[in-house]
Amino acid sequence: MARIDVGHITLNVEEAGEGPPFIFIPGLVGLLNAWQYQVAEFSKRYRCISLDHRGAGDSDRPPLDQYSTEAIAGDVIALMDTLGIEKAHVAGTSTGGAILQNLAIDHPDRLRCCIFSNTWTKADEYVRRVQTARKQIALANGQEAYVKVSSLFTNGALQFRYNLDRVMEIEKRSLETIAPPEILAARLDMTMNHDRLDELHKIRNPSLIIGTRDDATVPFYFSEDLHAAIEGSRLILVEEGGHYSFRRHSDEWNALVSPFLAEMEDKV
Repeated sequence: MARIDVGHITLNVEEAGEGPPFIFIPGLVGLLNAWQYQVAEFSKRYRCISLDHRGAGDSDRPPLDQYSTEAIAGDVIALMDTLGIEKAHVAGTSTGGAILQNLAIDHPDRLRCCIFSNTWTKADEYVRRVQTARKQIALANGQEAYVKVSSLFTNGALQFRYNLDRVMEIEKRSLETIAPPEILAARLDMTMNHDRLDELHKIRNPSLIIGTRDDATVPFYFSEDLHAAIEGSRLILVEEGGHYSFRRHSDEWNALVSPFLAEMEDKV
């Protein structure tokens, strides 16, 4: 991992592999290592780049009024410019998928394809209650309580049962690098404020959408909504995997994405 100055902010970034660029945007946890099982696989064929969000991990922590999914999309574009990347395949999970919506609407010429995993379009009452509860816990009970409660939402019971080591990997780095509660609250607010719903029809980049029926954080119906809004997109609904489906069943997730990427490469 290396901290890279992209002009207006310094981001913590990890690169691996050679080939066509493939950028991974994490969810609200904001940690690049959330994608470790994808980077290990796709770096065999692609130049994989992952990053810590602003306000998370080892990236800079701007003032409280500078957190939005649009701002992080701007960070991604600045990173691409700094690394000399003209176009890239981009995957975003959860909040990362909301950031990817901004990229696809505002910077379509920088994307080769979009992979949306377990993301939403605009927060509804369910998502608002989930995020508000997490925010209240962060402000009232502190960072450790926030991390541990968030793990319940994002991993789900089966990952605690069968992939506890993967749960603890993320928790460990979260606790080591976690921002003050006020920044956690600002980042939660950005998820509830995200709204490009009326512009999703503008997305023309080839798009693969993956949802999970047992996702307790972002219900799978949002994947259906996103699919309906993006003309020509492809939808895959997985029966089990929770919100972190890409970590719970990483091999299966990778196998769903690989042929889509290969098809995109064949079109070049």
